[in-house]
Amino acid sequence: MACFLAGLAVSCGQNESAESGATRITYWRTLSGAAGDAQDELVRRFNSSQSGVNVASEYQGTYGDLATKLIASAAAKSGPDVTQLGTFEIRQFARGGVLVDLTPYLSGPNGIDRSDWPSSYAHAGEIDGATYWLPFNVAVPTLYYNKEAFDQAGLDGPPKTWTEFYVYARTLTVASGEAERRVGVALWSNTWPLFSMIWSEGGELTTPDYSNITLNDPVAARVFTELQQLVRDGAAIVPDKASGGHRAAFIGKRAAMILDSQDAFSEVFTQSQGFTPAVANFPAGAKGRIYAPGGGGIAMLTVTPPERRDAAWEFIRFMLAPEQIAYYAKESGYAAFSTSAQVAMSGGASDPRFNVIHNALPHVRADFSVNMSPAIRNAFDEAFRRILLQDADVMRTLDDADAKAEAAIQAERSR
Repeated sequence: MACFLAGLAVSCGQNESAESGATRITYWRTLSGAAGDAQDELVRRFNSSQSGVNVASEYQGTYGDLATKLIASAAAKSGPDVTQLGTFEIRQFARGGVLVDLTPYLSGPNGIDRSDWPSSYAHAGEIDGATYWLPFNVAVPTLYYNKEAFDQAGLDGPPKTWTEFYVYARTLTVASGEAERRVGVALWSNTWPLFSMIWSEGGELTTPDYSNITLNDPVAARVFTELQQLVRDGAAIVPDKASGGHRAAFIGKRAAMILDSQDAFSEVFTQSQGFTPAVANFPAGAKGRIYAPGGGGIAMLTVTPPERRDAAWEFIRFMLAPEQIAYYAKESGYAAFSTSAQVAMSGGASDPRFNVIHNALPHVRADFSVNMSPAIRNAFDEAFRRILLQDADVMRTLDDADAKAEAAIQAERSR
């Protein structure tokens, strides 16, 4: 990464202005469907609201696709002025000189009042004392379940604890040979939900400064053991992307529960047929409800020349105003993460599905350490695949992952 990102503070100065005389800036976005359409509508509204800045919105694929394209464009000293950016890349891109420090804009006369933002997100983009990223499409852990399947199994509402969750997964499973085969839970091939499971049960994976990496924490081992046993018992599956993943399994009634974020909100509630989907907060652990932060945000790139940066900030400021956050939340299912945005949602705020999402916000832990470190994330992801897809020994695999993460962090620090 560093070799691609070095020396990018100087702009190549593309797209200086639109023919109309307005300053033209480019916005790269991710997310398709309702979330993508809502972003494009916000861009249209921004362009219509004033005449000094014109924004071109360009879809770049998934978060991973977007990050790859940003690396390539940064190496060529080109790219957008403003971009969506997942939490995984903040630390790498900031330290690589790709992102503009937004602190002067935040504290300036045209700053953003973040006093009613949850602390877990208000400071999420801070690296080494500077702010490089601001939240936009805020995701919280969300459990989706099939109400009819729960009724048939005699279960009164979603599981309240992780212990109940494991029991429910088995209770909801309908074995092959019966009328309609169904597993209790389809697991996401993504480790993000496990952070909430492990933290809420009292486990840790790393300290924020990576001085103490503990991927082999006993609590992590216990959580993996429970999930592995569900897979062995036929009560859980980990569908691959080729089959549509965990969401397709749920929408297709092949699984009674999934652990996801409200990113799945629109997909689940518009595509599910033949049953009633419902939404709930993740269960609580021994330490209560502790949720992993997720989603994506907005950043300004250093390839943006000084003469376009005020225009880029004007667009960012518009996107993060309560009215825009509220509109985006209504259309996409992402959280209206500030109190003022929730007030602005008016009728939408009374929808119990939105209330479930917003009720999770106070329980989100302000810790992006696992997300922001490729060394930690890659080692943990590999352990997840080996344990749940290859039935590997849990403790031995986590010990190996811990050693790999430690070695990678040390190598990172030596560069």
